[in-house]
Parts: sequence; C-alpha cells; structure tokens
Amino acid sequence: MAVASWRQFTPLYFYSVVALCLVFLSVDQGFSVQTIFLFLGLGVLSWSLMEYGLHRFIFHYQARTRFGRKLLYQVHLSHHENPAATQLFASLYLSIPIAAVYWLFAWAITGSWAAASYLFIGMAAGYFLYEWLHFQFHHRKSRLRLMRYLRRYHLLHHYKTPELRFGVTSPVFDLIFGTYRKSGAVARPSARAPKDFT
Repeated sequence: MAVASWRQFTPLYFYSVVALCLVFLSVDQGFSVQTIFLFLGLGVLSWSLMEYGLHRFIFHYQARTRFGRKLLYQVHLSHHENPAATQLFASLYLSIPIAAVYWLFAWAITGSWAAASYLFIGMAAGYFLYEWLHFQFHHRKSRLRLMRYLRRYHLLHHYKTPELRFGVTSPVFDLIFGTYRKSGAVARPSARAPKDFT
C-alpha cells in the first residue's frame, strides 16, 4: 500500500492513541464495568446525534460569504458532487476542535474527566463506525438487508432529497426531528446515481 494510502488513516491512528491514553488514565477511577459500558454506549449514541446535527445544520448550511461557501464545499458539499471519492476521514484540522469541545462539554456535564473520557471513546468509536459504513455505502453493495436499507436511505439523500435523510448510520434522529421519509420503491433519482442504487 502506498504511503498516501496509509496517510488517510492518520485520524484513526491519532484517535486510537488518544483512546488508549484515556483508558490508561481512567481505568483506576472506580467505575464499574457496567458503568464504563454505559458511558461508552452513550458516547456512541451521542455520535449519532452529532452526525445528524452536523450534517443537517452545518454541512448543508447555506453560507452567505464566499469563504463560508468554500469552507462548506471542502468539508462536505464536494462529497455530494463526487460521492465516489475515496477520502475516508475528516482531517484532523476539522476533527480535533470538535473532539476537544465534545470532551470539555462531557466533562462539564458529568463533572468527571474519566466519565468524559469514556464518553469520548464511545463517540470516537461511533465516528469510526460512521466512516466505515459511509465508505461501504458508496463503494460496496452488501448482502445484509440492514446494510442495503441504510445504503439506499443514504443514497436517496445524495440523489433525490438532500434536504432530508441526514442520518447516515441510522434514521433514528431523522424520525425524531421530522426529516425521515420512507425509502420505498422509487425510480433511480438521477443520472449520477449508481446503477446498483437499490
């Protein structure tokens, strides 16, 4: 594998090291295994909400300035223009500020840096699951029914309704916030849609 291919995994390496350090620092803080798994699960769930919120309110925001439009294009809208691009992860320049704010917010809410660390690890795991699923939806066709449903749901966001279906890993927050629509049987929405859209 070429060096450039390995570099695209830099966020995975970076956050894996951060997670290991946080576990090492938090392991003797007196939390039960059940409590740790609860924090990890809440962290994963919090990623799903962040994914929805970022996608709906930030990445699809109608920027008024040239700089804002350029930034949003680089961060997300270019992906709508070329969904088959193979970039896996957001750059560290984008993700580190979001990660730091998340950890500080979690610390402020829980009053415990160790609890915030476990929430952060769960959120990071949710983020990497999101990136893996998102890549799969654009580059693979799964045999699993759930994966095919989620793929179709996401591709409908790309090719038919960019103002709806903001959840990539789950439609749960689309259901809660009114941006859910059944994927149902629809004709291939645009000429740009993949031939194996269904």
